[in-house]
Amino acid sequence: MEQAPGIWTEKYDVNVYDADINGRLKITALCNYLQNTAWRHYSEIEKVKGAMLKSGHIWAMMRLEVEIYKTAAWGNKLTVETWSKNVGKVSAFRDYDVTDENGIRIAAATTTWVVIDPVTKKIQPLKSVAEKWPEQKDKSAIGREAGKVEAVLNPVASAEYKVKFGEFDVNRHVNNVSYIDWMNETLTKEYLETHEVKSLLINFMEEAEYGGRVTAVLEKKDENTFACAVIKKESGKEAARGRFVFK
Repeated sequence: MEQAPGIWTEKYDVNVYDADINGRLKITALCNYLQNTAWRHYSEIEKVKGAMLKSGHIWAMMRLEVEIYKTAAWGNKLTVETWSKNVGKVSAFRDYDVTDENGIRIAAATTTWVVIDPVTKKIQPLKSVAEKWPEQKDKSAIGREAGKVEAVLNPVASAEYKVKFGEFDVNRHVNNVSYIDWMNETLTKEYLETHEVKSLLINFMEEAEYGGRVTAVLEKKDENTFACAVIKKESGKEAARGRFVFK
């Protein structure tokens, strides 16, 4: 697919496994579309401009904010457009627009990424990326960068999980969508059947390990707003925080 280097698009069919029991696009499936489009864009840029990272270094998403404007459903055909908004000293900012087959805007998102040395766990400078990456500084999907999520102080629900092999991706880390899924599952079946995500903000803080146990906790902020966290049971440290707004 030949495209302008600064902006990349991918097309997705909303398949049956991407939809919930009501036939609506799952929030986890949407986030997988965003993630896959970003990786396709990055790999295509590297084909043209050469490797940007040192051998072994990996990209890690630190923040994700999604706004959903229209319900997508099983059978829809979606287009995801992504671009790099800015590359700073240690953080890179990437945005997304999602439209349906009629050109109607379904969702928009912004993400913050860093590069990590998986051995030392240290965040790496992005000078080599900034020198090669085509930025779109005047193009913003939601008009801001993803912010911070408040801590869960008074949890009203929780669920415990064992970190499984199937939750790891090609970077040998738990995929970011697993954290979203764990948080989402703290809500009741009855609530999830009758509500859908309007917006989502996630902060990724520390990776979960294979075989470890994590506890997802939920605090109700108002009628349809919830603060969530994923806590590593062995250390008590937070792996991620989230804020879900439903409609």
